[in-house]
Amino acid sequence: MSGDYDTDKREQLLRQTADDYASYCEVDASPQRAALDHELESMLTRLEEYGSLLERTRSESRHTLDVLVPQVYSHYQALQRTFQSIDHLEILVKHVKEDLVKMETCVSQAETDIGSSHGFTTKKDQLPIRTPTSSQLSFQPPKIFHAEDYFTSTGEVTDAPSSQLQE
Repeated sequence: MSGDYDTDKREQLLRQTADDYASYCEVDASPQRAALDHELESMLTRLEEYGSLLERTRSESRHTLDVLVPQVYSHYQALQRTFQSIDHLEILVKHVKEDLVKMETCVSQAETDIGSSHGFTTKKDQLPIRTPTSSQLSFQPPKIFHAEDYFTSTGEVTDAPSSQLQE
């Protein structure tokens, strides 16, 4: 019986030791698990936000391609027409300036022919001025532009006559 007692005692001691060591092996991972669950939830939330951001960007890209690009192109075409009008107006201004120079030259020549060197603001001199007779003077008006060549009756700028564009 003493052999049974030793065996019982040994088994009891072995169980006691196994229970003591088992408590060392038991791990309470619930705080770490809770932190890991929280991190996973946070990552899933950020992933969802990123997915919605991508979807919004995709829909805005579609909107840009479907709506905004055609609008930009139509504005570009309108600008091209405006640039053409500006080019035609620059040609018109150039011709008007050339015609103004022609007219000023004719006025200067007429003043020289008549004898007036100061235009209309001259004082009469004591000496008699020799005025040429009408047979000596002949005035040839310079050819100047006509607004009808450049503008329609609706006020739109038209193409300048081809002979004037090549000058």
